[in-house]
Amino acid sequence: MDFIPYKINEVLENVFIQIPVELFDNELYSNLNSDSILLYGLLLSRLSLFLKNKWADKDGNVYLVYSRKEAQKMLKLSDKPITKDFRKLKEAKLIYEVRSGFKKNNIIYVGKIRHISTEKTMNRIMSDSRNGENPIQESENVRRNYNEKKYNNYWC
Repeated sequence: MDFIPYKINEVLENVFIQIPVELFDNELYSNLNSDSILLYGLLLSRLSLFLKNKWADKDGNVYLVYSRKEAQKMLKLSDKPITKDFRKLKEAKLIYEVRSGFKKNNIIYVGKIRHISTEKTMNRIMSDSRNGENPIQESENVRRNYNEKKYNNYWC
């Protein structure tokens, strides 16, 4: 198989699945593996189909209808891992499923991520800076101080 590069007019032809980065570093989601996180990103991308299919309940909550088989095919996983990943997303309160009946696909509500509070994030940044691991601090140390006499002498 040969390598085929993209041409200028082909760059925008791909559709991408966006995955919230917070799922990787938020302690609330530490039990999710990469397959679970990818499944969540896939479910998020499928939410846009609600416009076409009018998938919203009487309260205005958007849902989707997505079978385990479709997820298996899309993520190239077998039944057991997909079932486990759906269970992990339920436990993390990232999806809620409603049974539709025998041999029917479940209705899936996709939940929003519970974000780390700003206070915790700031504490983490401050503790990293004490260890010298904060790239912001390092860049500030490199920045030239324009109030130095040397600099002022050039303009005098």
